[in-house]
Amino acid sequence: MSQSSLKNRSPFQPLDWAEVVEMWESRFGIPLSIFEGASFYRKGRNVWIFSLPEIPDLRCESVGLRFMSVRGRVWKPTTYALQLFGHVATKNAVDLGPDQAEKFIAGERQSLEAELEDGYVVVSYQGEVLGCGLYSRGELVSQLPKERRIMKEGIENCLSSGGS
Repeated sequence: MSQSSLKNRSPFQPLDWAEVVEMWESRFGIPLSIFEGASFYRKGRNVWIFSLPEIPDLRCESVGLRFMSVRGRVWKPTTYALQLFGHVATKNAVDLGPDQAEKFIAGERQSLEAELEDGYVVVSYQGEVLGCGLYSRGELVSQLPKERRIMKEGIENCLSSGGS
């Protein structure tokens, strides 16, 4: 089957590479070169990043990594995407202290005075990206998926058992 006939029946719509990576460069200061060789596809409200220039002639539910979700004009980076690419962010990124990081991974809101623009931010602890936060007027809201959050009791259990 030709690539053109696949595209006609594929639920994945190719996106303009430059448009996607320029959003990441503008918001997070991530260099365009980080995404060299990747392609981007939209399926419904999700954007996927894929390591090949075209989707192979296969029936598939997903390709690559879910990169961001799109709600109208608002786009939100996924935690997974930020964990892969956020370490090179030079804008709208914050490295939290221990108590702040604990609140963040528990999914809590917290006051935070930082040099950040309102909107989605890269959140790290000791240089390791934790995920996506939503910053607005001095408040940071964790955007970690519920299934990836660790409540305070879980953190204490990990620390008391030596991390194992």
